[in-house]
This record gives sequence, structure tokens and C-alpha cells, in this order.
Amino acid sequence: MKEKIKNWLGVTRDEYTRNFVYNSNMRASIYMSVVVICLELWMIYTLTDTILNGGKERTFQWMVDHYAWYVVLLTMGIIMLIFAIQHFRKGKKFRWTGVALLWIFSIVCIVFGMHFGLNSYVKNEQILAFLTMVIFVFCILTWKPLSSFLFSVVTFGGFFWLMLNQTEIEMTQGNSINLLTMWISTFMVALAAYQGRRSEASKTEDLEKMNAHLRKISMEDNLTGIGNMNKFREDVPERLTQNNTRDPWMVLFLNCSNFKSYNERYGFPGGDELLKKLAAMLTEVFEGDPVARVSDDHFVVLTHRSQAQERVDKAVEGIRELRGDVRMHLKVGGYAVSPGCGVDLACDRARVAADSIKKMSDRHYREYDHELEEQFKLKQYVINNIDAAIEKGYIRVFYQPVVKCSDGSKDLCGLEALARWDDPEHGLLPPYMFIDTLEEYREIYKLDRCIIQQVCRDLRHDLDERRDVVPVSLNFSRLDFELYNVPQYLKEMCMLYDIPPELLDVEITESALTDTLGILQENMSVLRSGHYSLWLDDFGSGYSSLNVLKDFNFNVLKIDMKFLHDFPKNTKSVPILTMIVSLAKQLDMVTLTEGVETEEQYRFLQSIGCDKAQGYLFGKPMPKEELMTKTFGNG
Repeated sequence: MKEKIKNWLGVTRDEYTRNFVYNSNMRASIYMSVVVICLELWMIYTLTDTILNGGKERTFQWMVDHYAWYVVLLTMGIIMLIFAIQHFRKGKKFRWTGVALLWIFSIVCIVFGMHFGLNSYVKNEQILAFLTMVIFVFCILTWKPLSSFLFSVVTFGGFFWLMLNQTEIEMTQGNSINLLTMWISTFMVALAAYQGRRSEASKTEDLEKMNAHLRKISMEDNLTGIGNMNKFREDVPERLTQNNTRDPWMVLFLNCSNFKSYNERYGFPGGDELLKKLAAMLTEVFEGDPVARVSDDHFVVLTHRSQAQERVDKAVEGIRELRGDVRMHLKVGGYAVSPGCGVDLACDRARVAADSIKKMSDRHYREYDHELEEQFKLKQYVINNIDAAIEKGYIRVFYQPVVKCSDGSKDLCGLEALARWDDPEHGLLPPYMFIDTLEEYREIYKLDRCIIQQVCRDLRHDLDERRDVVPVSLNFSRLDFELYNVPQYLKEMCMLYDIPPELLDVEITESALTDTLGILQENMSVLRSGHYSLWLDDFGSGYSSLNVLKDFNFNVLKIDMKFLHDFPKNTKSVPILTMIVSLAKQLDMVTLTEGVETEEQYRFLQSIGCDKAQGYLFGKPMPKEELMTKTFGNG
């Protein structure tokens, strides 16, 4: 209740409302000053014209008196107008000077109105000068209730006293009541104006707070509390204007590799806590530089080139301290920027540099250079020309043989279909270049659908020529199952080319199974009912391989080639491969090991009962024409 009374009287220390009312008065004083200046100029002109043209004779003292009053009010109006305009032009400074001027201006107006109003009263005329100035001061400007009460009492009380004591006219009861009524009305208007301004100030303050909050969340990463890309885009151009040509700015893209393993070990809450610590660490390492979180475990920083390597080294050490027992590494790419350079383009190129060392265990920082520039251009070429490449037949299928292993015959028992891009401008593009690029830009489904159609067409041709055919395995990524209906498309191609589904094997990489379980489970069920053989590709490349065997039903287990690396020097490979093959047999799965390059490796796989083998020992990926010239088997 006490606070409400204080608010009503306007005696609280509400800084926002005080400033709001002050700014409103400054704005109102501009209009009020203009009107006053115009009126006084007109009065001076009228008075001068009357004197010069021989109007009613006036005493010298009367003229000086009137000119003085007009000039004083005119001067005060000009001073108030200039101050109010400067207030809005050059910032809201000198608040107490403005308050003092408002009071002086108001008092001068009231005194002016009282003087000329009293003159009119003596002549038995209307006190319009007094009423006009009262309206100006109390109705155009806004006063706190207590101030308006005291000021209005002094104004009307003073005028009443002058009417009683400075004139010989008897004060009538009607005039007394009229003056009292006028005071009450004026005070009520002033009071209502203040309450309206206070309510408006409250709404405006709430709106500004909401806008500030919205701006904050639009500029701040909601998990880590540091800036996001919106903030980074805003900060970078400003910093670039401070560029020193001897020490250019660098945009750094930081990627915490293998972060997924941390989530798998400690859960998403643990991963979130690590991201917060990582953000805090980066903010400390790159103190004074803009740091922002892009998404997931990706961050960007703007720093000087001379400091980049040293600070990156500190960040790498910092992540080693934070990661615990999970092997995570910081991969950082840098791109030199200058004023006018697009922030998103700079981040993309820094990311290209970071991605280029993703698989290098001995390197954690690389700047974007000419080599990466050429790769970047090639990526853009891939995205811009994938449709034309498919249409013009630049996308070709190469087949890699799969042979029998457990019986030692090396007879051909299958083929893996692999995509190759034979471009007239760039020649044979490396598979990693266009496949990774198409996955990054979510265009991989175009390539895979093209391969499926070519494989079906080749099988149809061989069947028509009455050649022996073997099943062909097709590779599918996680994105394929997100971007289109894989089972439906396979069914359409089998029907179009009259191919039995048993001739098409579906390879799904192990890494795809950790991201889209619901989608994959549903699709695998449909594929299994359609008589397609399901293969688990790259088994052992992930960190949850045994869970995959538990949660999914596959027909074939394709063992990753890394198990044969340094065979037989790496003695651990023998028991691991033996165990995997034995486990697969217990799960009623066919085993296929890829990466077989030597006869010794093949004989070992045969000895442990591995069903099939694939590798350069039997043939590299090759066009269909070359494949038809090769002979398989021991004979």
C-alpha cells in the first residue's frame, strides 16, 4: 500500500519512468517553444506596428514594460527550443540542466500569464493570457503529482492574491468559484497526464526488456551462454575495421572430434556439461576475441594470425584435460579474413581446413591454402554438376569382386557396386571427394539412386544374355533412409528391370545405426520382408559394435579392413578375427572380410571359417567390361 501511494505521488526512485517523463517533456517543450516563439514574435510585430502607424497613444514606460515581457519570454522559448533539439541530436546528457530549464521556462510562462492576465482583469476583460500559459505549462508538460499540486497551488493562489491585493476590483464569489474550479480542473488534467505517462513508461519498459531478452537469446547460445553465429556475424565486421595489415585477422573453426563417444559414455547431460566447460575454456584461451558456438561441438573464433597457433595449442591442451578417459581431439582450421569478406564464407573455408586434418592424429591446426582452395572449388563443382553428370552418363558403376573363402575356392560369389565419376573436365574424381561432398550437402541420394538403376540395368542385360549372375551389394548411408523411401525405390527398380530382389544386397554402415534407429528399424523390416539380404558394413569401425549385433538382424557381417592392417605382425588381430567369425556363426550370420591383399591373409581367414573375402588380392573396383575378362577360382 505504501509503495502504491508513493507511485501515485511520483516520489519513488523509478529511474526509467523519470527518464521517460523527462524525454516526453523535452519533446513537448519543442512544440511549446515553437508556439511561444511564434506568439511573441507576432506580439512584438503588432506592438511595433501600432506604435509606428500612430495607434493608440502609449507611455514610454508602458512600451518598455510590454517589450521587456515579450523579449524575455521569446528569449526563454528560443533557449528551451535549442536545448531540446540538442538533447535529441547529441545524446541525452545534462539532464539536470534540462530539468532546471523546464522549471525556469514554466515559471516565466506562468509569471507572464499572471502579469498580462491581471492587466486584462483590471480592464474587466477575460484572463486569457493567464489561462493560455496555465494550459501550456500544466497540460502540455508532464509533472509529478506532488510537483503539479504544489506548483498549481502557488500559481492559482498567487494569481488569486494579486486579484485581491493589486487591484481595486472587488472579488466576487463567482470569480472565486471559477478560479477554484479552474485550479481543480488543471490539477486533475496534470494528474491524469502523469498517470498516463507512467503507464506508458511501464509498458515501454516491459517492451524494451522483452526486446532485449529476445535480442539476447538471438545472439546467445542457449546451452553454453557464449555468442552464437548471429552474434559472431555482428562482431566480425566491426573487428575487421580494426585490421592491421601486418597482423591479419583469422577465423578459426574448431571441431571436437569423436565427441559422440563422450555422449555415449557419459550421456547427453554429461556431454552438455563438457560443452559448457569447453566454451568457458575457449573464452579464456581466446580472451578478448569473439568466440561463438556454431552447433554441436563446433565453435568459431576470430583472432589475430600471430596469436592463432599459440592459442590453438593451448586449446588443444585444454581439451585433453577436459575429455577424461575418452579420446577426443581438437581439429582447427583457419582462414585469413579482411574487411568485406563474408563471415559465413570465411567460416566455411576454415571448416574445410579443419576437416582436411580430421583423420591426422599428429596434426591439429591447418590454415586454408591453395590446395584446399582447389578442393573447395571442386566441391562446389560437384554440387553444381551432379545432376548434369547423372544425365550425361559421367557417373559409372565399378564392381569389386567378392569370393568364397571358407572352402578355399576363390570362386566369385558376389560383387560390390561402387560409384565412380569420370568427368570430362577433371578426369576420374576421387570417390571421397564427391561422396563426402554429396553427403555434406544432402545430395547423396541422387548418386545412390543412379547407381541402383545402373546395377539393375547391368543385371538385366546379363540375364538377357544368359550369363551367370551373382548378387550385387549396394551401399546405403544414413542420409539415404532420411531423404527418400529406399525399399520403395528398390522395389520400383526391380519391377522396372524385372530383377529378383535376391540379386540385390543392401549394405548399411555401422555408423548409420547410431543416429536413426527408428527410421532404420522400420526400413530394415520392410527390406527383409522384400527378400533383400541385409549386410552390416564396416563392422568394428564404431564403438558399439556388439550392441548393433544385439539390436539388429543382419544376414551378412562385413568385417572392417582395419583388422587385417599389419597382419600378421599385429598379433591381436588373430584372436579378434577368430572371435568375430565364431560369434557371427552362433548368430547365424554369414561373414565377409574386406581388405584382403595377400594370400597369407586369405588362408588365415579360410582357416577360421570366414565365409567370404574381398580385396585387392582378387581385384580392385573395375568397370563391367573389365570384370567380364577376369577369371576367378583356383583353376
